[in-house]
Amino acid sequence: MSIQRKGRTLIKSRVSATGHERIFVKKKATFIICIISLLLIGVIFYGIHLNQLKEEAKKEAEEKRELELLYYDQNTAFALCYEPKKRFFYHGIEDGDKNQFIVNIYAYNNAQSEHELSSDEFIDYISEEYDSEGKPKIYSQPSNVKEYIHWYNTDGQKGKVVHDYSICFGAYLMEKGKPNYWEMSYEEVVANLEEFQKDPEYIAFMNG
Repeated sequence: MSIQRKGRTLIKSRVSATGHERIFVKKKATFIICIISLLLIGVIFYGIHLNQLKEEAKKEAEEKRELELLYYDQNTAFALCYEPKKRFFYHGIEDGDKNQFIVNIYAYNNAQSEHELSSDEFIDYISEEYDSEGKPKIYSQPSNVKEYIHWYNTDGQKGKVVHDYSICFGAYLMEKGKPNYWEMSYEEVVANLEEFQKDPEYIAFMNG
């Protein structure tokens, strides 16, 4: 073989090798781009998922806070719990001050005539924390219960009207030589409230 032919063969071999190297480099670059693209897509989806988790956590926290505030207002208005930190949770009638509870209801029914709330209606509602579907019953408060809580915090001056009524009722019992209402049984308190409501000396207070 002549030197010329050998030279041509060598050149062709080098050209062929260079072509293979270019193809390899292109494939490698494509592979790297694909990997980077997949990583970017993964990061984007992870960011979206993380944001969704944050939104869900925020929503849960807001719902929890809303529920706690509903319980706080209910427990305060109906004397179901006196410890501030514990008012953010459900309390039944047996957890609270039942005598003060009935005094509060009489004070409310006396102070306004637009709505009337019976103790039995509230006791029936508060007897269970959850409804038949497992949801907190406080989300479906009877309208009369809602009206009372609203009154307690507005026209009732956050308990001042109830407080004044309680003092007047206590003075009435003292004048009659009877024990304080918190020392009585629930039934005795109800009976004395009925008498108190009819007593002429306190008509002015009740109508005021």
